[in-house]
Amino acid sequence: MEEITLDLPMQPGVDLLQRVPLFKTLGFSETMALSAISHLEKCEGGHAIIQQDSLGGGLYILKEGKAVVRRRDPNTGEIKELATLNAGELFGEMSLVEDQLVSADVVASGDVEVLVIPRHAFENLLAENDKLAVKVYRCFCRSLSEKLRKANQKVTDAHAKAGG
Repeated sequence: MEEITLDLPMQPGVDLLQRVPLFKTLGFSETMALSAISHLEKCEGGHAIIQQDSLGGGLYILKEGKAVVRRRDPNTGEIKELATLNAGELFGEMSLVEDQLVSADVVASGDVEVLVIPRHAFENLLAENDKLAVKVYRCFCRSLSEKLRKANQKVTDAHAKAGG
């Protein structure tokens, strides 16, 4: 008996999206729908993937390479490095849920490849699928809550170190 294999086209970001904690509760078909609105971009080292004080355009997931998060002080112009992002990490997610200017630059440390989920396509997808929207926003809440908890711990630790 001849083995039958189905050669279904796989969206380029499905595997990556399935590994990102933000989307871990999504089913395969939901991940496929999210992947269908995403695209891959390559950026050279030194390129600003996201620029501080611009309107965020979407969510980015580093597929390959590293990027640096840095913030420019509006008063002094001093640039402070806040974090280094590695493959598998995401950034720009806040632009999917609010109309605020981006608070920091994200700059490619070397050549990088990112999976981009554009804001307008994301909003349209969730508007068409309430069940998916609830799952995604619940994941967003958990992720942002975890980030806030970590930031609060850093402030507490810094305060304790300063003897306060």
